[in-house]
Order: sequence, then structure tokens, then C-alpha cells
Amino acid sequence: MRVYVNLDSSEFVVSPTLLQRVSMHYFVRRDTVPVEVQFVRGGSVVELGSGATGQLGIKKTYTGSFLANDAGWTQTGTGSSAVYQFDLALNTTELDAEFNPDATTDSITAKFEISWTVSGTTSSTMPCECVIYNDVIRGTEGSVSFANTMNQFDLRASDNSIWRVTIDSNGILTTTKV
Repeated sequence: MRVYVNLDSSEFVVSPTLLQRVSMHYFVRRDTVPVEVQFVRGGSVVELGSGATGQLGIKKTYTGSFLANDAGWTQTGTGSSAVYQFDLALNTTELDAEFNPDATTDSITAKFEISWTVSGTTSSTMPCECVIYNDVIRGTEGSVSFANTMNQFDLRASDNSIWRVTIDSNGILTTTKV
């Protein structure tokens, strides 16, 4: 997922040139999400100062503990190609506690924020909401069982004759008038 941060408003925005505010982000529980951040100013991607550090956090309440957090990004590219990547792990005991004991909870809503420090000055995005959906595929489900595996069935033709259709283990279809 790629997000853009407008350095002039501290808001998440649609793109470097579409500066409409993004007020909601979406995640899936138990995923590890690469969150690529690009900072924009004046319609262009810009690089933060040398040695910039960052942190991404998701909390249920402003004063609560993190549900998910990455306290260090990796920068690739420079200038207008600068990308700051977090690897946000959403497989945390804190998130599990939000979904348990009710395993049928579809989603939770939380707060999402990114902060960065350049030359000793810390700034952060305007907090926005995020929805974290419960995951469906967990790896413990096993395979499905088919209700009915047919290898033979009878059909009635328009002249009222009965035809038996058989499919063998090689997938070969044969018909026989009964």
C-alpha cells in the first residue's frame, strides 16, 4: 500500500497532485503490510532531510497502547523518487485481544498516524481512522468436502428413454441407453 503525506497540511492525500484528504485506511488482521510513504509538497514528491526517521502506529484510543506499530522505515530512492517503507505487522496479541473472544467480529475501527523526525524536529500526520478487517483464511481450515461426488447419473430424453451417463476416473464420459 502506498500513502502520500502532504507536508503543508500534514494530511494523507490521494496523490502528489490530487491533494484531497484521505480519511480512512483499510487493513486485514494477521497480514504484514508494506506501507510505502511518499511526502509531497507543491504537487511533487520530495525527500526528507538526511537522517530522517519515522514511525507508524495504530491505536484503538489516543491514550491506549499500540495495536500495531513499526518504529523504523527503510528509505529507497532520492529526491522525487524517495520512498519510505514500513513493514506493518498486523499479527499482534493486542489485535487478537480486540477480536477475541468473539471470533465473529468482522472489523474494528482504530486510529492511524505516521510521525517523522528530521534534524531533531518531530512532525506527524493528522490522525485518521482505519478499519482492520478480521481475516478469513487462517491456514487451519483444511480442505472442503463436497456434498455429492457423482460419477454416474440418469437422464430422461424427450422420447422418454433413459440414458445413463458415466464419468470414469480419467474423466472420460460414456452414455448408455438403459
